[in-house]
Amino acid sequence: MPYSYYKRLPAKDKKIYRASDKISNVSLKDSAELLPLVRSVQSALKSKEKRIVLQASQALVNQLTHQLTIPPIKVKVLTSRPHNNYGELHGLYEPVSKKVKVAEISVWMLTAKRKQVVAFKTYMRTLFHEVCHHLDYELYKLEDSYHTEGFFKRESSLYTQLVLEGLVQ
Repeated sequence: MPYSYYKRLPAKDKKIYRASDKISNVSLKDSAELLPLVRSVQSALKSKEKRIVLQASQALVNQLTHQLTIPPIKVKVLTSRPHNNYGELHGLYEPVSKKVKVAEISVWMLTAKRKQVVAFKTYMRTLFHEVCHHLDYELYKLEDSYHTEGFFKRESSLYTQLVLEGLVQ
């Protein structure tokens, strides 16, 4: 069932939306190879050091894009989440453009109001969410990246393979 904004999309975008919605899984070649990198992100968050979180996150994303044979992504780890009366931003994906030569993901590691390190699971969901935007463009060759049910299933697919099934809770 499409989300409500689907009705307002032009025909070309509805076609992209439907294509996105049909893809529900990210097939990793070797999820076990990525598990030590996921654990590194978990340890890095405990350190509360932005530089360490960035290094661990970039290493994970590098290996993930390598496994999927897609172009790399530059990861930026920022401190406090931006927020306003409508909510707060957890992550941001910037595709390749005239201004951006390598796709970029920005993730915030501190909560907006209390300035506490975000929970590991929240951080990983955000990171995978932004990676999924990159997958839409580079792996699935979609012209745009919509938040469809399929998109959220792909995000959950990564999370399940690398966090829920991969790490002892």
